[in-house]
Amino acid sequence: MITVELGNIKLEIDRIATEKFYKSQSGFICDCPDCVNYVNKISKVQSDLNGLEKQLGIDLTKDVGQGMDEFMPHDYDNHHLYVIPYYVIGKLYMNKKELDKENSKLFWRNIKRAEKRLTNNITLTIINTTDNIKIEKAENILTIWLEFKTELIEK
Repeated sequence: MITVELGNIKLEIDRIATEKFYKSQSGFICDCPDCVNYVNKISKVQSDLNGLEKQLGIDLTKDVGQGMDEFMPHDYDNHHLYVIPYYVIGKLYMNKKELDKENSKLFWRNIKRAEKRLTNNITLTIINTTDNIKIEKAENILTIWLEFKTELIEK
């Protein structure tokens, strides 16, 4: 287990198990403009994360969403926002208290989560995932929702 601290957020990550999970996953295969644009910008996301994805064992090129967790593009008046789920195996603490596993029946606004803005363009929202998400031999799975703000794209 490795520990990653982001202000009052502490993640205890099984990086080896997380990396093993990503090796078994497929990359983004959709050829819609949103998916293609995100894939083309992964190097920018990596630059903004400054190695954090490697510390966590995440491969940003893999499309790992399960169930209702999926890549979500949003258009706003002056920017585009990608919200992408990534999973890590580990535990989440906020203010030194472990966050409970979430119930899939709760509405998003009621879910306990940790949020950290890393740059003007990158925000992470982290939850202790519900039992709906399955990774072989993993007891604790965290969902990290990566929010990436970029310029609008022409469709």
